[in-house]
Amino acid sequence: MSYLLNGYYLVIENLNYYGMLLLVFLAVVSVLLALYFVFNRQSDVKKRLGRIVPQQDDVDHSRPRLVAEQNGFVTKVVKPLHDLVAPTENETKKKLRLKLIQGGFRSERAVQNYLALKIVLAALLPSAFLFARYFYSFSAQVVAVAACLTLTGFFLPNIILYYRTKSRKQNISKALPDALDLMVVCVEAGLGLDMTFKRVGIEIRPISADLSDEFNLTNLEASAGRPRDENYKNMAERTGVSEVSNLMTLLIQTNRFGTSLAKTLRIHAEAMRIKRRQLAEERAAKAAVKLVIPLVFFIFPALFVVLLGPAAIRVITILLPVLGGE
Repeated sequence: MSYLLNGYYLVIENLNYYGMLLLVFLAVVSVLLALYFVFNRQSDVKKRLGRIVPQQDDVDHSRPRLVAEQNGFVTKVVKPLHDLVAPTENETKKKLRLKLIQGGFRSERAVQNYLALKIVLAALLPSAFLFARYFYSFSAQVVAVAACLTLTGFFLPNIILYYRTKSRKQNISKALPDALDLMVVCVEAGLGLDMTFKRVGIEIRPISADLSDEFNLTNLEASAGRPRDENYKNMAERTGVSEVSNLMTLLIQTNRFGTSLAKTLRIHAEAMRIKRRQLAEERAAKAAVKLVIPLVFFIFPALFVVLLGPAAIRVITILLPVLGGE
C-alpha cells in the first residue's frame, strides 16, 4: 500500500512532467497513424478488383462495414475512427441509420461521419484545453475538466442530432395539415395519387422543405417501380411523426380495400384540423398555469416593494422611534 501511495504522490508532484510526456506520446501516435494511412495506399486496379470481387482475407466478419468503400481524403481519415466505434449488431446499426435519416442526414457516409465526429470531438476538446492550460498550470482539477470535456465531446453529436430531429419533426407536423388539404384538392381535381404526391411536394416547399423532400422521395420510389405500400411505410419511418404514420396507414388501407380516396382524405383532413385546434386550445389553457411561477417569483415581489415600500419606510422612521420612547 505504501508503494502505491508513494507512486501517487510522485505523480502528483511531477504532474507537469507526466502531462508533457502524455501530450508528446499522443502527438507521436497521431503522426504515425497519419503516415500509415497516407502511405498505405492500394493501386487503382486493386481497388476496383476489390470492389467487384472482394478477397476472403479482406472481409472483416467480426465488424461489418456500415458504408460502401469510398475514395477521398476525408473518407481515409474518418474510416479508422468509424471502425473503432462502429456497432457490431445489425439491428443497432439500422437504428442509428434510421435516427440519422429522421434528423435529415441521408448521405451514405452519414453513419461513418457521425461516429468519427464523436471520436474527434472527444479527443479534440480535452487536447485543446490541456494545451491551453499547460502554459499556466497543470493540476488534478485540470485533468478532471479535461475528462468532462471528453465526455461532452463524445455525446455532443447525440445532443445535436436529438434537437435536429425534434425540430424537423415539429416542422413536418406543423405543415402536414396544409399538405393534406392540398392532397384533397388534387385528388378531387382528378389527379392520381403519384401525381398528387409530386404536386404537393412542389407546392408545400415554401412552408416546409423537409415535408416536401419526403413527398418527392416517395414519388421517386414509386417511379422506380417499388410497391406503394412499401413506399408509404418508408415515408412513415423516415419522418418518425405519428401524424404522417397515420396518414400512410390510411393510404395503405384505402389502396388495399378500394375505398374512395377523396372522401377518406377529406375526413382525415377535417380530423387533422380539429386536432390542430385542440392543440391550440390546450396550449392556451396551459399558459395560465405556466404564468404562476414568474408571477410569484418576479412580479409579486416587485409589486410588494412598490406598494408596501413607502409604508415600511414611514413605519421605520416615525412609528418605531415613538414606540421606543425616543
